[in-house]
Parts: sequence; C-alpha cells; structure tokens
Amino acid sequence: MHTLLRNRSIRTIVMGGLATIALIIAPQASAQQAGGSGSGLRISPVRTELTIKPGEAKSITITVQNVTSETKEFQAIINDFVAGDNEYGQPALILDADKYAPSHSLKRYIQEVPDVTIPAGQSKEVKVTVNIPRDASGGGYYGAVRFAPAGQGGANNITLSASVGSLILVKVPGTVEENLTITSFDVRKGEKGVSGSAFFTTNKDLYATVRFTNQGNVHEQPFGKVTVKKGGKTLQTIEINNLDPKSNVLPDSTRRFAVKLDKVGSWGKYTVEGNFGYGTGGKLLSASSSFYVVPMALIVLGLVLLALLLLAIFWLPRAIKRYNANVVRKARR
Repeated sequence: MHTLLRNRSIRTIVMGGLATIALIIAPQASAQQAGGSGSGLRISPVRTELTIKPGEAKSITITVQNVTSETKEFQAIINDFVAGDNEYGQPALILDADKYAPSHSLKRYIQEVPDVTIPAGQSKEVKVTVNIPRDASGGGYYGAVRFAPAGQGGANNITLSASVGSLILVKVPGTVEENLTITSFDVRKGEKGVSGSAFFTTNKDLYATVRFTNQGNVHEQPFGKVTVKKGGKTLQTIEINNLDPKSNVLPDSTRRFAVKLDKVGSWGKYTVEGNFGYGTGGKLLSASSSFYVVPMALIVLGLVLLALLLLAIFWLPRAIKRYNANVVRKARR
C-alpha cells in the first residue's frame, strides 16, 4: 500500500514536471508562457521572491488580464513546486490537490484566493497572502498560484495547459544552510551537451558548462565569470547568470549554466577558469579545466605521418632485407 502511494506521488510530480513551464527559474520561458492567451488570460508577475519572518505575513498583488472577448470568472489553484528532473531550471508543479512537496512546501502557508470575475479585455489585481507560522523553520519555501477559467471542476482536473501561473519563492530567516557546490566544470559541444570533453576537432559551438548542486535548505543565485586562456593570454571573459532577476538553484537539485566560447582559436591547448560566488555572505567557488582543439586535417595528416613512420620502422627494414637477399642469390648464380 505504501509503495502504491509513493508511486502515485512520484507520477504526480513527474506529470507536473512534463507539463509545467519554466515560469521563474528560467525567466525568459516563463514570460513567454505567462503572456500567452491559450487559457484566456495573462498574469504578471510570473515570479516573486519574498523574505518573511516566522509569525509574519506578506501579501503580493498579481495582475490577471482577461484576453477573451467575453466576461469570465477565473479560479485560483495553489500548488507546491519542486525542481524538475532536468538541469535547465524547469520546475515541476505537484498538481494533486491533496499532495504537498516532501520538503519546502509553501502551499500550506498561502491563504485561499477567491474567484475573480473580469470583463472582456480588462485586468484585475488579485491579492495573495503568505502567512508563515511562528514555528516555521528557516530556509526556502516554494509554491505557485495558477489561474484558470472557473467551472472546470476540482483543482485535480485543471491541467497546466489550461492555466497560467505565478511562482512564489519565500526565504524564512532562521537556521538557514547555504551549501552550493560545483558538480562539474568543463567544455561541451553545444549548449546542452551531454558530457564534457578535453578534445575537439573544431572551435565551433563550444560552451563552458558549470553544474551547481544545492545541498542547503534555501534557493541560491550563483554568479561569476568564466575566463578562457591560451597559455598566459586571456582570450575571453563571460559572466554567468547575469539575468535580472537571476536564475535560482533550488535545494536538493542540480542546475547547469552554459556560456558560449567564441574566442577560441582553430587549434591549440586552452584553459577555462571559473570563479563564482553565492549566498548572503559572498561564499566563493572556483574550478578550471583544459581542452584541446585539433582540426581534422591535422589529425588526418598525423595519421598519414604515423602510417609512414610505422612503415619505415617495420616494413622498410624487412623489404630492404628481402631485396639484399635476392641480390645475393642472383650473384651466387
């Protein structure tokens, strides 16, 4: 029975992750989805970050716009969200109305939001209040408020494609653990390259990729610079996560940031160095990695020269020996 319930919870989170949109942790995608009219409405902001002390409450205002040609009533659905299965910042909403995030649940602290009726083409401001209890532990809490046309049944029957949401991230002061580590730092082919490499045949489409793992209990916004060097010469310096607002790494998750390397030459050995910071105290992280760019033409030339060298070492002496033996045999006749 416990296994069945656990599997059901996992399926719920996975379904939410597949259907959800990157409302905040990938801000650009979020803005595009929030501005869509497939559900008959637009909302803003798509992301809000708050700091609320235990025992206090704060309210935010979400603007809901009816983009249809008739007056409509919209209902609000409150969900928790967790980090998605990929490392690109797409959150996974927990769609089951009876389920909460295993940790960092904000849903239970968001007060119920009444339905709102909006005339065609007009907007209304909706107040959303987050009430943090006195005994709440320090750390991060994550939830979302979705809006959808009313009359579609319970919250479990409303898919993400039929709704538009705004994510809320809350930091509660207290025992806050900030612990971000670098899982990997390397160079990859393509912005979404699967794995790093130390050898490339072209300098095209190369990306320095850093993967951060958050082992703390609050969301982090890493920042910093990646420097590309050849020998002692600096070729390029690029900032990571320089968006406004910055992207987050949620607790118990790994997120990658990739920056394009467009100053790498056509051949040679190169080094990428990363210096990053995070947290309220300005904690520092650093990493480096070396890679080579060798054009395919040089590889082919090298293979040809190697083949000739092997011929010179192994075949040529035997050929000379056979030739000399034939000469000796002919001379004896």
